[in-house]
Amino acid sequence: MNVSTLAAVTVVLLVFYVGSRYCMKLVRKEISPRIATWLIFEIGVVMSLASYLAGNDHSLTKAALNAADSFQVTVILITLLIEQRGRKIQFTRNELVSLGISCVAALAWIVTKTGWIGFIGFQSVMSVAYLPTIESLWCWKPGPSPEPMEKWGINVIIALIGVVVDITGQHDYLAMVYPLRALILCIVVVLLITRWEQKTKAEPLPIR
Repeated sequence: MNVSTLAAVTVVLLVFYVGSRYCMKLVRKEISPRIATWLIFEIGVVMSLASYLAGNDHSLTKAALNAADSFQVTVILITLLIEQRGRKIQFTRNELVSLGISCVAALAWIVTKTGWIGFIGFQSVMSVAYLPTIESLWCWKPGPSPEPMEKWGINVIIALIGVVVDITGQHDYLAMVYPLRALILCIVVVLLITRWEQKTKAEPLPIR
């Protein structure tokens, strides 16, 4: 087993671990994620993987993070929908705009079937997908963070492994875009969770 294959296996195992932990926290109501983020992620990861694999030059090993993410996001989204249990799903204006952009990008790729355009377009969509979560974390309020540090911290490690493998191995710049984009945005989320936790600790305890 070469280094690239070992890294791909490690990434897949980490994704499955952190995804299962995230679902457990969701079921226990320890977190309150934005469903809009995961709806956009679902469109983004599935179409991004499809557009990459539709090209003539691709490697499933290089696309391991994208493939594992597709499975993880689908499971998380299904868990979120089950947790709603018929309750009305409400979206903010920014979330509706983000969903609209993702749907337009999906339709554009389906019509054009252009690999590069589709792949880069869906990376843009997945960047937009972080906005509801970033907005939620930015608007601090007393209490636990709506997102767990464990998941996003491990996501940073996963994305970093993907970037290092692509840089040190045979350069597949198309595949490299995926972990690089994930690394940057996951670091942003981790910083916001850290900010949330620090502000919560600094909040004076209520007088009884």
